[in-house]
Amino acid sequence: MKNLSKRKTGRIILFIFLAELFSIFAYFLPNFGQIAFFIIAGAVLVLTLIKLEYGVWILLAELIIGSKGYLFYFEDSGIIISIRIAIWLIVMAVWLGKLINKATHKELNSEASELSSGKYFSYFYYFIILFLFIAWSAINGLLNHNGFNNIFFDLNGWLYFALIFPIAEVLKEKKDIYKLGEIFLASTIWLSFKTFFVLFFFSHNLFNSTLELYQWIRNTGVGEITQIQGGFYRVFFQSHIFILIGFFIFLIFMDESIKNKNKKNLYSLFFLSSIFLSVILLSFSRSFWVGLTVGFLFFIFYILFIYKWRIAIKTITLLLMAGTMSAVLIVAVVKFPYPRPLGGFDTASLFSDRVSQTNESAISSRWQLLPPLREAIKENFILGKGFGASITYESKDPRVLETSADGKYTTYAFEWGWLDIWLKLGIFGLISYIVLMGKIIYDGLKTKENLSSGLAIGLIILAAVSFFSPYTNHPLGIGYLIIAGMIINLAKSESNLD
Repeated sequence: MKNLSKRKTGRIILFIFLAELFSIFAYFLPNFGQIAFFIIAGAVLVLTLIKLEYGVWILLAELIIGSKGYLFYFEDSGIIISIRIAIWLIVMAVWLGKLINKATHKELNSEASELSSGKYFSYFYYFIILFLFIAWSAINGLLNHNGFNNIFFDLNGWLYFALIFPIAEVLKEKKDIYKLGEIFLASTIWLSFKTFFVLFFFSHNLFNSTLELYQWIRNTGVGEITQIQGGFYRVFFQSHIFILIGFFIFLIFMDESIKNKNKKNLYSLFFLSSIFLSVILLSFSRSFWVGLTVGFLFFIFYILFIYKWRIAIKTITLLLMAGTMSAVLIVAVVKFPYPRPLGGFDTASLFSDRVSQTNESAISSRWQLLPPLREAIKENFILGKGFGASITYESKDPRVLETSADGKYTTYAFEWGWLDIWLKLGIFGLISYIVLMGKIIYDGLKTKENLSSGLAIGLIILAAVSFFSPYTNHPLGIGYLIIAGMIINLAKSESNLD
């Protein structure tokens, strides 16, 4: 934390704010939106051509703040191209162009040998094995006649794994980690501010324009806004997964600050941790709360193993204080007296009702999906059914009931992330993914280095959340897995661990 530049972090936050503001104008002015898409794509192309790392940093910043990647998009004749896809294509094309250029200058063999030997990335072969199963799943989807459109859009998110190559080209030294740290910190701080702003906006009905803001958030895929009780709204962004992971990374650095008696750094980490915990709580995501619980268990075991009891007790005490502060912060935002808040709510029942509620349409549909999903896996649990494999089940989602009277819904995208992988890649594809994550987690904890340990716990949380939500097969989870692997690989190299 202390090695990150506050000035650079502030500048990144400013650029993100301007991009979000640009996105709002683009959404409500469609003609301007089409132009904005090409302006941004063109700017990213120019910057990436100047230096590949610029494109990679922009790509990662968009990943953290963009949720589904549609802050900007181009639409024509029913075809929609998101800014995430555009940036991915630009970064991959520029990297490939540079690779071809190196090949012509006979520099390719040495770089390929460095990559495969593990000098830059020791998990190279683990990824290659997973890539083979991804390729098999695409072929298997065609063999099973799953439909080209379904196969393409199902495979689409997995293509994010290809970023391992340009990211490996950029993230080679410790100074590169600091640059990435500034982007992560700025993006997550902005995401937290945006969450609280949306909560305040809806709980106070600012300018009587909550519908417009809701449409922008919902239709650009940023997240969901749901009224829960009185003037209290649930604000959920898919990108909050990075807030959840960041929370535990900050906790581990808090341990170091306690050990080194660095009060200034400790206060900053405590404040950020409290804000991040607030965001996770008001997201009202049961999947995130499961990840939060799992993260707490591993974090407590970690600090008891690494640090003395006295430091562990101080950390747990600060953690309880952060929990109290986060709850107070949420209530303060919702009940802030000016302008007049919409109405009251029962703070005690908000969270207890959410945990105990089982008849909600979303959770009901998720459990309704589970039996037919299990049956589909049993049909070919070894080789899988390939990308695009679809299942029909009975959903209670109001949006489904609008178009289907009996609630029958057919889809190839499932909430159960790990089961989705099993269905598409088969049992050995699933095992290869688990082994890859397990190896990175093991190495991250083995280094006993703060950042690596935090990233490893983040992967454990990601794996836990993915039981109920699709993150390990989504660019958000895939992007984090690549970054965690790269950074842990660097720490492992410096520690000379086998």
